[in-house]
Amino acid sequence: MTQKKYKVHSQKGILLNANESSKNLSSAIRKEIQEAIFDIDFNRYPDDACSLLCETYGNWIGVPASCILAGNGSDQHLGFLIGMFLEKGKKLLTLSPDFGMYDYYASSYHADVVRFNVDPLEPMDVDELISFGKKEDPQLILFSNPNNPTGHYVSNEQIQKICAAFACPVVIDEAYGEFAPDSCLSLLETCQNLYITRTLSKAFGLASARIGFLISSLSNMEKLRDYHVPYSVNSLSMAAATIVLKHASEFEEEIDRIKKERDQFLSKTYTSLSLSKSDANFLLIQTVKISKLLSMFAQKGLCVRSYENKNYCRVTIGTTQENRQIQEVLDAFEKEETYANE
Repeated sequence: MTQKKYKVHSQKGILLNANESSKNLSSAIRKEIQEAIFDIDFNRYPDDACSLLCETYGNWIGVPASCILAGNGSDQHLGFLIGMFLEKGKKLLTLSPDFGMYDYYASSYHADVVRFNVDPLEPMDVDELISFGKKEDPQLILFSNPNNPTGHYVSNEQIQKICAAFACPVVIDEAYGEFAPDSCLSLLETCQNLYITRTLSKAFGLASARIGFLISSLSNMEKLRDYHVPYSVNSLSMAAATIVLKHASEFEEEIDRIKKERDQFLSKTYTSLSLSKSDANFLLIQTVKISKLLSMFAQKGLCVRSYENKNYCRVTIGTTQENRQIQEVLDAFEKEETYANE
Protein backbone atom coordinates (compact mmCIF):
# COMPACT_ATOMS: atom_id res chain seq x y z
CA MET A 1 0.00 0.00 0.00
CA THR A 2 1.41 3.40 -1.02
CA GLN A 3 2.11 5.85 1.80
CA LYS A 4 -0.78 8.27 1.99
CA LYS A 5 -0.25 12.02 2.22
CA TYR A 6 -2.14 14.31 4.58
CA LYS A 7 -2.73 17.96 3.78
CA VAL A 8 -2.50 20.40 6.68
CA HIS A 9 -5.51 22.69 7.12
CA SER A 10 -5.37 26.36 6.13
CA GLN A 11 -4.70 28.89 8.87
CA LYS A 12 -6.06 31.93 7.02
CA GLY A 13 -9.39 33.70 7.41
CA ILE A 14 -12.14 32.84 9.87
CA LEU A 15 -11.14 29.28 10.70
CA LEU A 16 -14.13 26.96 10.50
CA ASN A 17 -12.30 24.09 8.80
CA ALA A 18 -10.64 22.06 11.58
CA ASN A 19 -13.45 21.79 14.17
CA GLU A 20 -11.39 23.57 16.81
CA SER A 21 -13.05 25.67 19.48
CA SER A 22 -13.63 29.19 18.17
CA LYS A 23 -13.03 30.56 21.66
CA ASN A 24 -9.67 30.72 23.41
CA LEU A 25 -9.26 29.63 27.01
CA SER A 26 -10.51 32.17 29.52
CA SER A 27 -8.03 34.74 30.81
CA ALA A 28 -8.32 33.20 34.30
CA ILE A 29 -7.34 29.73 33.06
CA ARG A 30 -4.52 31.16 30.94
CA LYS A 31 -3.20 33.05 33.93
CA GLU A 32 -3.27 29.88 36.01
CA ILE A 33 -1.30 28.08 33.27
CA GLN A 34 1.17 30.95 33.14
CA GLU A 35 1.77 30.72 36.88
CA ALA A 36 2.21 26.93 36.67
CA ILE A 37 5.09 27.34 34.23
CA PHE A 38 7.32 28.58 37.06
CA ASP A 39 6.99 25.20 38.81
CA ILE A 40 8.17 23.16 35.80
CA ASP A 41 11.62 21.60 35.95
CA PHE A 42 12.65 22.36 32.39
CA ASN A 43 15.90 20.47 32.85
CA ARG A 44 14.05 17.20 33.55
CA TYR A 45 12.10 14.85 31.32
CA PRO A 46 8.34 14.88 31.88
CA ASP A 47 6.49 12.30 33.95
CA ASP A 48 6.20 9.51 31.40
CA ALA A 49 3.10 8.07 33.06
CA CYS A 50 1.35 11.48 33.02
CA SER A 51 0.04 10.41 36.42
CA LEU A 52 -1.66 13.61 37.54
CA LEU A 53 -3.07 14.28 34.08
CA CYS A 54 -4.56 10.80 33.74
CA GLU A 55 -5.93 10.91 37.27
CA THR A 56 -7.56 14.29 36.65
CA TYR A 57 -9.05 13.15 33.35
CA GLY A 58 -10.17 9.88 34.90
CA ASN A 59 -12.02 11.76 37.63
CA TRP A 60 -13.83 13.76 34.96
CA ILE A 61 -14.95 10.80 32.82
CA GLY A 62 -15.40 8.29 35.65
CA VAL A 63 -12.67 5.86 34.59
CA PRO A 64 -9.66 4.73 36.70
CA ALA A 65 -6.36 6.32 35.70
CA SER A 66 -4.93 2.81 35.26
CA CYS A 67 -7.22 2.42 32.22
CA ILE A 68 -6.03 5.65 30.58
CA LEU A 69 -2.97 6.44 28.50
CA ALA A 70 -2.16 10.07 27.62
CA GLY A 71 -0.44 11.00 24.39
CA ASN A 72 0.38 13.66 21.82
CA GLY A 73 -3.18 14.10 20.63
CA SER A 74 -5.58 11.27 19.93
CA ASP A 75 -3.80 10.91 16.57
CA GLN A 76 -0.80 9.39 18.31
CA HIS A 77 -3.01 6.72 19.88
CA LEU A 78 -4.69 5.95 16.56
CA GLY A 79 -1.33 5.45 14.90
CA PHE A 80 -0.13 3.43 17.88
CA LEU A 81 -3.10 1.03 17.77
CA ILE A 82 -2.84 0.59 14.02
CA GLY A 83 0.85 -0.21 14.45
CA MET A 84 0.14 -2.70 17.23
CA PHE A 85 -2.58 -4.65 15.45
CA LEU A 86 -1.81 -4.28 11.75
CA GLU A 87 0.98 -5.03 9.33
CA LYS A 88 1.36 -5.94 5.66
CA GLY A 89 -1.42 -8.30 4.61
CA LYS A 90 -3.74 -7.40 7.51
CA LYS A 91 -6.93 -5.36 7.15
CA LEU A 92 -8.33 -2.25 8.71
CA LEU A 93 -12.09 -1.87 8.39
CA THR A 94 -13.27 1.72 8.53
CA LEU A 95 -16.00 3.87 7.00
CA SER A 96 -16.17 5.99 3.89
CA PRO A 97 -16.24 8.86 4.49
CA ASP A 98 -14.26 9.06 7.73
CA PHE A 99 -11.14 10.72 9.20
CA GLY A 100 -8.33 10.70 6.62
CA MET A 101 -5.57 9.98 9.14
CA TYR A 102 -6.72 6.36 9.43
CA ASP A 103 -5.53 5.73 5.88
CA TYR A 104 -2.34 7.67 6.56
CA TYR A 105 -1.33 5.49 9.52
CA ALA A 106 -2.46 2.23 7.92
CA SER A 107 -0.34 2.97 4.86
CA SER A 108 2.67 3.53 7.14
CA TYR A 109 2.44 -0.13 8.15
CA HIS A 110 1.54 -1.34 4.63
CA ALA A 111 -1.82 -2.59 5.88
CA ASP A 112 -4.86 -2.96 3.65
CA VAL A 113 -7.86 -0.70 4.20
CA VAL A 114 -11.42 -1.78 3.44
CA ARG A 115 -14.18 0.77 3.63
CA PHE A 116 -17.86 0.40 4.38
CA ASN A 117 -19.62 3.11 2.39
CA VAL A 118 -22.11 5.28 4.27
CA ASP A 119 -24.53 7.85 2.91
CA PRO A 120 -23.39 11.30 4.12
CA LEU A 121 -27.02 12.24 4.75
CA GLU A 122 -28.26 9.00 6.33
CA PRO A 123 -27.43 7.11 9.57
CA MET A 124 -25.19 4.06 9.20
CA ASP A 125 -26.83 0.64 8.94
CA VAL A 126 -24.96 -1.33 11.61
CA ASP A 127 -26.30 -4.71 10.47
CA GLU A 128 -24.96 -4.06 6.98
CA LEU A 129 -21.61 -2.99 8.45
CA ILE A 130 -21.39 -6.26 10.40
CA SER A 131 -22.33 -8.29 7.33
CA PHE A 132 -19.69 -6.46 5.27
CA GLY A 133 -17.10 -6.95 8.00
CA LYS A 134 -17.76 -10.68 8.28
CA LYS A 135 -16.94 -11.06 4.59
CA GLU A 136 -13.76 -8.96 4.84
CA ASP A 137 -12.47 -10.52 8.10
CA PRO A 138 -10.55 -7.46 9.38
CA GLN A 139 -7.89 -7.50 12.10
CA LEU A 140 -8.92 -4.04 13.32
CA ILE A 141 -12.13 -1.98 13.14
CA LEU A 142 -11.85 1.78 13.55
CA PHE A 143 -14.30 4.62 12.98
CA SER A 144 -15.11 8.02 14.45
CA ASN A 145 -18.27 8.49 16.51
CA PRO A 146 -19.77 11.00 15.89
CA ASN A 147 -18.49 10.48 12.40
CA ASN A 148 -16.11 12.96 10.83
CA PRO A 149 -17.27 14.44 8.44
CA THR A 150 -20.96 13.44 8.52
CA GLY A 151 -21.68 14.11 12.21
CA HIS A 152 -23.72 10.90 12.48
CA TYR A 153 -23.80 9.17 15.86
CA VAL A 154 -23.87 5.41 16.49
CA SER A 155 -25.59 4.48 19.75
CA ASN A 156 -23.98 2.47 22.54
CA GLU A 157 -26.36 -0.40 21.83
CA GLN A 158 -25.13 -0.52 18.24
CA ILE A 159 -21.45 -0.30 19.24
CA GLN A 160 -21.96 -3.14 21.70
CA LYS A 161 -23.47 -5.15 18.84
CA ILE A 162 -20.41 -4.47 16.67
CA CYS A 163 -18.01 -5.47 19.46
CA ALA A 164 -19.93 -8.72 20.04
CA ALA A 165 -19.88 -9.57 16.34
CA PHE A 166 -16.08 -9.46 15.99
CA ALA A 167 -13.13 -10.92 17.87
CA CYS A 168 -10.71 -8.24 16.64
CA PRO A 169 -10.15 -4.90 18.43
CA VAL A 170 -12.83 -2.26 17.84
CA VAL A 171 -11.55 1.31 18.16
CA ILE A 172 -14.05 4.14 18.56
CA ASP A 173 -12.63 7.60 17.92
CA GLU A 174 -14.64 9.94 20.16
CA ALA A 175 -12.92 13.19 19.18
CA TYR A 176 -16.37 14.83 19.19
CA GLY A 177 -17.84 12.78 22.01
CA GLU A 178 -18.64 15.78 24.21
CA PHE A 179 -21.19 16.99 21.65
CA ALA A 180 -22.91 13.60 21.27
CA PRO A 181 -25.84 12.12 23.23
CA ASP A 182 -23.57 9.64 25.03
CA SER A 183 -20.10 8.08 25.19
CA CYS A 184 -19.30 4.38 24.88
CA LEU A 185 -17.09 4.59 27.99
CA SER A 186 -19.84 2.72 29.84
CA LEU A 187 -19.23 -0.30 27.57
CA LEU A 188 -15.63 -0.90 28.64
CA GLU A 189 -16.56 -3.46 31.30
CA THR A 190 -18.70 -5.56 28.95
CA CYS A 191 -16.79 -5.16 25.66
CA GLN A 192 -13.30 -6.52 26.16
CA ASN A 193 -12.22 -5.72 22.60
CA LEU A 194 -13.25 -2.06 22.83
CA TYR A 195 -10.72 0.81 22.71
CA ILE A 196 -11.68 4.48 22.87
CA THR A 197 -9.68 7.55 21.85
CA ARG A 198 -10.55 11.05 23.02
CA THR A 199 -9.02 14.52 22.79
CA LEU A 200 -8.91 17.92 24.46
CA SER A 201 -8.51 19.65 21.09
CA LYS A 202 -12.22 20.20 20.39
CA ALA A 203 -14.59 20.78 23.29
CA PHE A 204 -11.87 21.93 25.69
CA GLY A 205 -10.18 24.42 23.35
CA LEU A 206 -6.71 22.97 23.81
CA ALA A 207 -5.77 22.08 20.22
CA SER A 208 -2.39 23.80 20.49
CA ALA A 209 -1.27 21.57 23.38
CA ARG A 210 -1.92 18.28 21.51
CA ILE A 211 -3.40 16.17 24.31
CA GLY A 212 -5.29 12.95 23.66
CA PHE A 213 -6.24 9.84 25.59
CA LEU A 214 -6.51 6.12 24.91
CA ILE A 215 -8.96 4.29 27.16
CA SER A 216 -9.65 0.57 27.47
CA SER A 217 -9.97 -2.20 30.06
CA LEU A 218 -7.19 -2.63 32.59
CA SER A 219 -6.07 -5.91 31.00
CA ASN A 220 -5.83 -4.31 27.57
CA MET A 221 -3.91 -1.31 28.87
CA GLU A 222 -1.42 -3.48 30.73
CA LYS A 223 -0.58 -5.19 27.44
CA LEU A 224 -0.17 -1.92 25.54
CA ARG A 225 1.45 0.45 28.01
CA ASP A 226 5.05 -0.79 27.65
CA TYR A 227 4.97 -0.34 23.87
CA HIS A 228 3.88 3.30 23.92
CA VAL A 229 6.35 5.99 22.83
CA PRO A 230 7.99 7.37 26.01
CA TYR A 231 7.81 11.04 26.96
CA SER A 232 5.21 11.74 24.28
CA VAL A 233 3.55 14.47 26.36
CA ASN A 234 5.75 17.42 27.25
CA SER A 235 5.61 19.06 30.67
CA LEU A 236 4.10 22.32 29.37
CA SER A 237 1.18 20.58 27.67
CA MET A 238 0.71 18.30 30.64
CA ALA A 239 0.48 21.23 33.05
CA ALA A 240 -1.91 23.15 30.80
CA ALA A 241 -4.17 20.13 30.26
CA THR A 242 -4.34 19.29 33.97
CA ILE A 243 -5.38 22.86 34.77
CA VAL A 244 -8.00 22.89 32.00
CA LEU A 245 -9.47 19.62 33.28
CA LYS A 246 -9.74 21.03 36.79
CA HIS A 247 -12.08 23.59 35.21
CA ALA A 248 -13.86 21.04 33.01
CA SER A 249 -17.34 21.92 34.26
CA GLU A 250 -16.83 25.51 33.06
CA PHE A 251 -16.79 24.28 29.45
CA GLU A 252 -20.27 22.77 29.64
CA GLU A 253 -22.01 26.08 28.93
CA GLU A 254 -20.00 26.55 25.73
CA ILE A 255 -20.67 22.97 24.65
CA ASP A 256 -24.40 23.51 25.19
CA ARG A 257 -24.27 26.75 23.14
CA ILE A 258 -22.55 24.98 20.26
CA LYS A 259 -25.12 22.18 20.28
CA LYS A 260 -28.00 24.64 20.42
CA GLU A 261 -26.72 26.76 17.55
CA ARG A 262 -25.87 23.63 15.55
CA ASP A 263 -29.45 22.43 15.94
CA GLN A 264 -30.77 25.82 14.85
CA PHE A 265 -29.09 25.28 11.48
CA LEU A 266 -30.60 21.80 11.27
CA SER A 267 -34.10 23.10 12.01
CA LYS A 268 -34.20 25.12 8.78
CA THR A 269 -35.49 23.79 5.46
CA TYR A 270 -33.59 24.24 2.19
CA THR A 271 -34.28 23.22 -1.41
CA SER A 272 -30.83 23.94 -2.89
CA LEU A 273 -28.72 22.14 -0.29
CA SER A 274 -28.92 19.44 2.38
CA LEU A 275 -27.58 19.41 5.93
CA SER A 276 -26.60 16.11 7.51
CA LYS A 277 -28.03 15.44 10.99
CA SER A 278 -25.07 16.14 13.25
CA ASP A 279 -24.20 15.19 16.82
CA ALA A 280 -20.77 16.85 16.57
CA ASN A 281 -19.57 20.48 16.56
CA PHE A 282 -19.81 20.81 12.79
CA LEU A 283 -22.20 20.50 9.86
CA LEU A 284 -21.85 18.62 6.59
CA ILE A 285 -23.45 20.60 3.77
CA GLN A 286 -24.18 18.85 0.47
CA THR A 287 -25.17 20.49 -2.82
CA VAL A 288 -24.66 19.92 -6.55
CA LYS A 289 -23.39 23.52 -6.69
CA ILE A 290 -20.63 22.93 -4.13
CA SER A 291 -18.06 25.07 -6.02
CA LYS A 292 -20.40 28.03 -5.89
CA LEU A 293 -21.11 27.56 -2.19
CA LEU A 294 -17.39 27.28 -1.39
CA SER A 295 -16.76 30.46 -3.34
CA MET A 296 -19.44 32.31 -1.39
CA PHE A 297 -17.90 31.18 1.91
CA ALA A 298 -14.47 32.33 0.72
CA GLN A 299 -15.82 35.74 -0.30
CA LYS A 300 -16.94 36.24 3.30
CA GLY A 301 -13.53 35.16 4.60
CA LEU A 302 -14.97 31.91 6.00
CA CYS A 303 -12.45 29.07 5.74
CA VAL A 304 -14.35 25.76 5.62
CA ARG A 305 -13.30 22.16 4.92
CA SER A 306 -13.68 21.11 1.30
CA TYR A 307 -13.15 17.65 -0.19
CA GLU A 308 -11.68 16.83 -3.57
CA ASN A 309 -14.25 15.47 -6.03
CA LYS A 310 -17.01 15.54 -3.40
CA ASN A 311 -20.27 17.52 -3.49
CA TYR A 312 -20.13 18.47 0.18
CA CYS A 313 -18.17 20.59 2.62
CA ARG A 314 -17.80 20.60 6.41
CA VAL A 315 -18.31 23.73 8.49
CA THR A 316 -17.36 24.09 12.15
CA ILE A 317 -19.93 25.60 14.51
CA GLY A 318 -18.18 28.78 15.61
CA THR A 319 -19.04 31.76 17.75
CA THR A 320 -22.54 33.20 17.56
CA GLN A 321 -21.26 35.94 15.23
CA GLU A 322 -19.47 33.43 12.99
CA ASN A 323 -22.58 31.27 12.86
CA ARG A 324 -24.59 34.30 11.81
CA GLN A 325 -22.18 34.76 8.89
CA ILE A 326 -22.54 31.10 7.94
CA GLN A 327 -26.31 31.50 7.97
CA GLU A 328 -26.09 34.60 5.77
CA VAL A 329 -24.13 32.64 3.17
CA LEU A 330 -26.58 29.74 3.24
CA ASP A 331 -29.56 32.10 2.94
CA ALA A 332 -27.95 33.98 0.04
CA PHE A 333 -27.11 30.71 -1.72
CA GLU A 334 -30.65 29.41 -1.25
CA LYS A 335 -32.14 32.66 -2.54
CA GLU A 336 -29.94 32.71 -5.65
CA GLU A 337 -30.54 29.06 -6.48
CA THR A 338 -34.28 29.30 -5.92
CA TYR A 339 -34.47 32.36 -8.16
CA ALA A 340 -32.37 30.66 -10.86
CA ASN A 341 -34.71 27.65 -10.91
CA GLU A 342 -37.93 29.65 -11.21
